Amino acid sequence: MKTPYPYVKGFKFLKGEDLLSDHQLELNEISEFRNFFDGNVKSDPYSPVRTRGMLKIEYDYISRELTKSEVQSYFASGKANDLNGGMSRTFNIIDESLLNNTTFRAIFSQHEPLIREYCEVNDVQTANISIHFIRYQAKEGEASYSSPVWLHQDDEPLVFIHLIQLTENALGADNVISGFDDLPTNVIRLTNFMDCLIVDPTLKHAVTPTGSVKGTARRDTMLINLENLSQQVYGSY
Repeated sequence: MKTPYPYVKGFKFLKGEDLLSDHQLELNEISEFRNFFDGNVKSDPYSPVRTRGMLKIEYDYISRELTKSEVQSYFASGKANDLNGGMSRTFNIIDESLLNNTTFRAIFSQHEPLIREYCEVNDVQTANISIHFIRYQAKEGEASYSSPVWLHQDDEPLVFIHLIQLTENALGADNVISGFDDLPTNVIRLTNFMDCLIVDPTLKHAVTPTGSVKGTARRDTMLINLENLSQQVYGSY
């Protein structure tokens, strides 16, 4: 098996305010992005505990342009996802106007150097990327969990995990990092708009289930997944 490339040496945490420092984000832009998120998540066909949406795009190394992919399905291996892996999945498709959203463009521009590094390391002109909107929602006494549920090594060479919103009544929802012995070494909590955790497959990671102290709690996240070349040969590809 090919040794994963250490793009961020396992993980890297970035504050949302730092990611958006060049953008001069206005408060109305936060509410507008959250409203856009609300309108683009639907029931997850593979789980009753989440709602989500996805948009597959392609990044061209030469032109730096982002375009919507023809195929809108997502594959994760059984090794990376022991709950829903080994099959091609489809979700509600996020409106492609996201690609022109000023907040998204500002975030993407900060991650672009790593995406370009991926293209250079692998000698490819096109990077296949999937953008995931995922809402974890739970009432008091319930649990909303990720897929896979616990520590895992991603298929993707890079995953950028961004917080859109975390309600004050939420329990859990902490990101966990470990080595391949599955012993946690780091716990990171994303708390503010666009706080970001970047992970690569040189370590394992997980997020603890979301619960609620009282009422309904939510954790809204946006993942930008830079997909492995091997993920493009399954499903409808």
